[in-house]
Amino acid sequence: MEDNIIELINDEGKVEKLVIEATFHLDDNMYAVLHQINSDEGMIYYVEESDDGNGILIKVEDEEEIREVMEVYEGIADDLI
Repeated sequence: MEDNIIELINDEGKVEKLVIEATFHLDDNMYAVLHQINSDEGMIYYVEESDDGNGILIKVEDEEEIREVMEVYEGIADDLI
């Protein structure tokens, strides 16, 4: 499980440890479903490549995009267990 934990800096500048539930492609975007260690509530991010080639996680805020991503995630979630 340790391999699935990443640290992100939140809006308040504090480090949060999040569990990577899944990553997958939808259209031309890479998405990640993450949740806090003590919570089952998922958050959806898309991965954007920075100039140096590293991935940057951007939280998805658009409701329609969230619905589309969740449909794909729910379709593959059983295979992840």
